[in-house]
Amino acid sequence: MVTILRSKFGIPISDIFFAAADTPPDPHSALSLFVQARNPQPGFVPFRTHIIDLSQSPGLLFERISSNGRYRIRRAEREGCIPSLTTTPSEVDLERFCRFFDGFSRQKSLPRANRAKLRALKDAGALIISSVTDGKDSTLAMHAYVRDPLIRRARLLYSASHFRGSDDSGARNLIGRANRLLHWHEIELLHGQRYLQYDLGGVTSGDEDPAKAAIARFKREFGGSEVTEFNGYRPNSMVGKAALALMRRGA
Repeated sequence: MVTILRSKFGIPISDIFFAAADTPPDPHSALSLFVQARNPQPGFVPFRTHIIDLSQSPGLLFERISSNGRYRIRRAEREGCIPSLTTTPSEVDLERFCRFFDGFSRQKSLPRANRAKLRALKDAGALIISSVTDGKDSTLAMHAYVRDPLIRRARLLYSASHFRGSDDSGARNLIGRANRLLHWHEIELLHGQRYLQYDLGGVTSGDEDPAKAAIARFKREFGGSEVTEFNGYRPNSMVGKAALALMRRGA
C-alpha cells in the first residue's frame, strides 16, 4: 500500500493506493481517496484495470504480446529508438515529465499533470518516470507510474506522446512504435527488479467511446488480464464529511 498526503482547496487529502483491507482513518487528513482498493466500501465504485503478471519469464511475456505489437517493438529497436526508466526520479526529471505531458494535454484538451501529486509520490519513493527518444534529440513518449515496492506493483498514471510533425503519418507511426518499445522496456526492467504486477490502468468493457476503446485495445496487445478493484473517498473527520457531501453534490 502506498499513501501520500496532499491538499486540495485547503483540505488535506490522503491518497491510498492498492489497499488490501480496511485501513484505519488517517489522523493527518480530512479525506482519504482509495485508489484501486482490493475490497469495496460504501460509496466506492468499481474500477476495471489491465494487469500483466510479471512472474512469467521474459520470453513468455514477449510471446504473449500480439504479433503486430512484437513487430512494432522490434522495428522501433532497429530504428534506433532509445528507452530509459528511473525509479528514483529527481526534481529535474519530474519537471521534464510535467512539461512534456502538459504539451500533450493541450493537444488533447486534457487536464495538466498534477504536480503536487507527482511530487508527493516522488518524495515517498513511489514514482517511476520513463521516456523514449528517437536516438537523436526528440523525446517521443513519456510515462509516469506509481510503484509499491512492498507488494511489487507498478501502475501507469500518465502516458504522453507527441511530436512536432505529428500531422505526418510517418511521425505518428514512429511514435506508436516507440511507445510500444517503452512499455516493453518497462516490463523487462520491472521483471528484472522482481516486480509482480505491471498495471496498465483502466480499460472500458464496451466500445461506446471510440477513443477509450482504442486505448483498451492498445493495452490488450500486451497480454495480461483484467481485474476489478474499487475507487472511492472516505471521510476521516467532520470537515471531511462536509467536503465529501459538497463534492457529491457537484459543488
